Amino acid sequence: MAEPKHRRSLRGQMTFIILLCWLLPMALAAAILGSYLALGLGRQTRQAVEEQFQLNLQMGADRVNSAVEASRLPSYDPEFRDAWNQYRRDGSYAVLYRRCYGLFSRLYQSDSRFRYGVFFLTESPEERFITVVGGRSGLLSTRQVQELWRGHLPAVLELAGELDTAVGFLECDGQLYLVRNLMGSDYQPVGVLALALNQPYYFEDLSLLSWASSVSVEVGGAAALSVKGDGQPPEGEGVLDYAVRTRDFTLRGRAAVDYAVLLTGFEAYRWVVGAMALSLLLLLLFTFRFFRRKISRPIGALMDGAADIQQGQWGRQIDCQAGSREFEYLTASFNRMSAQLRRQFDCLYQEELARRDAQIKALQAHINPHFLNNTLESINWQARINGDMKTSRMIEALSTVLDAALDRKGRPEVPLSEEMTYVNAYLYIVSQRFGKGLRVDIDLPDELMDRKVPRLILQPVIENAVEHGVGPGGQGRIALRGFRRDGFLILEIENDGGLSPEDEAHIARLLSPDCDMAGEPSGNIGIANVNQRLRILYGPACGLSIFPGQGGLVTARLTVALPEEGERPESSQAEGGCEYRF
Repeated sequence: MAEPKHRRSLRGQMTFIILLCWLLPMALAAAILGSYLALGLGRQTRQAVEEQFQLNLQMGADRVNSAVEASRLPSYDPEFRDAWNQYRRDGSYAVLYRRCYGLFSRLYQSDSRFRYGVFFLTESPEERFITVVGGRSGLLSTRQVQELWRGHLPAVLELAGELDTAVGFLECDGQLYLVRNLMGSDYQPVGVLALALNQPYYFEDLSLLSWASSVSVEVGGAAALSVKGDGQPPEGEGVLDYAVRTRDFTLRGRAAVDYAVLLTGFEAYRWVVGAMALSLLLLLLFTFRFFRRKISRPIGALMDGAADIQQGQWGRQIDCQAGSREFEYLTASFNRMSAQLRRQFDCLYQEELARRDAQIKALQAHINPHFLNNTLESINWQARINGDMKTSRMIEALSTVLDAALDRKGRPEVPLSEEMTYVNAYLYIVSQRFGKGLRVDIDLPDELMDRKVPRLILQPVIENAVEHGVGPGGQGRIALRGFRRDGFLILEIENDGGLSPEDEAHIARLLSPDCDMAGEPSGNIGIANVNQRLRILYGPACGLSIFPGQGGLVTARLTVALPEEGERPESSQAEGGCEYRF
């Protein structure tokens, strides 16, 4: 392989680019920005804007409060009380209308705070009402006001029913009403007074704020009115939101700050910022191009080569113009290591096949003497108590299990149906020992019975469940179930024996990948044997796990990889199988 040409260091190139294209412009931008923040808008400008808005909002609240006080005047005027008492005595509405019209005209007709006022009797609001049109009505006639009022009457009635002696505010079609109930001497509602406020009088100062693009106010919970602009100011930065609370109402104002107005006089700064942004954009594009050619492309080639090797393309070679001394060295090193890996893998593959076959055969050769002793003891015990028939059946079951252990045909995997033949034989033997005290529940779907599993993978786990799940009185329950999940066959054996902290530590040691079974007693190697066989045959994703379940149960879970879609397993018919009833 040719020696790489001498090129400048990538670190040197990157340092030169950063100093030339980034450090100098950023220092210039920081100096200009610092000058602007020092001389332009800052904290004092923000504070001045907020104070101006609060002052104008307070002035509006004071004017609204004066309107509230004006709405109380009829309640304290003797003319209104005398007129109402006379109406109650003789029932003459004409006299009441004349006297009240004169009173309301005197109080509100010439008041610039109100466009018009309407007073109606609570007992007959649609028929008996008095309308007073002020000078700020916008040249509305009495008839026009009455037609407009009839459309607003239902909303005013609804609000008045909730007020009692308080005042309320209502917005209808852009018109803001001040509403209150007028009470008689018995403190019962006589009628309702609705005053249409002359909105410019109250909020003119807010509408004249030059720096506000839109202003809205909300009085006493009424819908917000747009004092300036077409819409309501949005939430977020650049929006001032303050409230002025009085005894009778709360005035809340929201204004959107128009920064274009505040930034008037700083146009030169905008041009400078624009020029800086353009130059930085050009520098950014140049930097991106540099990194793409000098870094991204060589790294991409190395990543593609690594991905190909991961997929099994041993010896993959990269042909890429690196553009720098560092990446030329990495590319040459990658190609050398890839070629060397191909040679070593070919040798190791043959060695691994031989080692795996030898390890599987060694693991399968373990036979649990503890199990054989228990089996012979059970047969002997049954022979002494019962007749020869049951003894014969137990011998047949033992023969089935021993035949599986010896594996005369040398098969590492068998169909699940054949594996269940060995399991049933073992369960028959232990059922003769424990009788009806041992209950076994098996739930294996038929579609799983033809799936291949390692030979004698279930019996050691079920034996462990029987030994630890059956109590001293011979009572216990064993459950076996199976199902498919994400390309794996899951077999779970459940018992109600419980796990102590010492048991969990012991199980963790036996199921660890580096467990040395040579140092374990013969009664403990069963589950370790099963776990190691599953991991060797199917990889680290498979194996045996034992953990506490719900209700104090103990669950042992075997995970077996299923064949890829389209691969059909061999026939599930077990050879020489026997049926056992227990």
